[in-house]
Amino acid sequence: MDEPGDIIEPSGDQSAEPVIEQEFHVEDFRPSWDGGRAILYFVLAAFSSLLMTISFIDPLGFNGSVIASEAIAFGLIPILLSRFFRTGWRGWISKPAGPAMMWPWAIVAVLAFVVAQSNLLVLLDRLYPIPTSQLDMFRKYLAPESASGLIGLILVAAVVPGVFEEIAFRGLIQGGLRWSYGPRHAVVWTGLLFALLHMNPWNFISLWSLGCFLGYVTERTRSLYPAVVLHLINNACALSLLYVQGREHWEKRPEFIPWYWTVLGGIVMLAAVWKFHRLTEPAAAGARQVERMQAEAQFPGGPPVQY
Repeated sequence: MDEPGDIIEPSGDQSAEPVIEQEFHVEDFRPSWDGGRAILYFVLAAFSSLLMTISFIDPLGFNGSVIASEAIAFGLIPILLSRFFRTGWRGWISKPAGPAMMWPWAIVAVLAFVVAQSNLLVLLDRLYPIPTSQLDMFRKYLAPESASGLIGLILVAAVVPGVFEEIAFRGLIQGGLRWSYGPRHAVVWTGLLFALLHMNPWNFISLWSLGCFLGYVTERTRSLYPAVVLHLINNACALSLLYVQGREHWEKRPEFIPWYWTVLGGIVMLAAVWKFHRLTEPAAAGARQVERMQAEAQFPGGPPVQY
């Protein structure tokens, strides 16, 4: 029995050209490679970002090194690499799907998350104390002494990561993993990589949760804009709390906030996420239907991943 791709010799004129029964196209299987490319990019970007930050900190200072490394590793390189992925950068800047009322609920969810997870850092510090050297680094770089210093820090540690890290993670990485493994796996694994990038074991669970939520929002709205805004708000809120607490706060171990704030924050967060989910369901269902039809048209035998 002839296998696909076998060369069949004609029975008549032996001088005739051989006939190819079925031609193999690598492009037909390109989606299955997007996930591998995404993980490879993460490894390269993580190391290059760290090396650039260390290399640039003397000539450019802390702020300049962060801006340069974020812009190159998580902004410029993903945009250049997007041509090798099924979803290009133009898809990242599409108009968010969903009603305008989804925005306040998403913002409330992020603000409540900041409150709900506050005691987790303190609990982990009690179990595995944060090294004094790391607390000193936090105080030096992330605890501004003045309002003008806070504004500059928000630009460096909130606006810049909010834009460039979302391009890299919810854009390139989640988009690549999505085509290989489906949206649910893509959201969870992208959130995990997002947490690993920050190399902070005391904030790992919080960062993974935040990354998953930003991925979920991107999946529901089919746009990076909401994730960029929510990422910025989360970081700006955390930095503002550090400013309100004062630099002397880092002279001692982190303290627990009243337990009822954690409970209240968790309840508000879950309620806001539920409301956001309800508001975005019609648009998300329509987008899923369109993607399923497109996948079935491209792969008559069935799409490689169910959407």
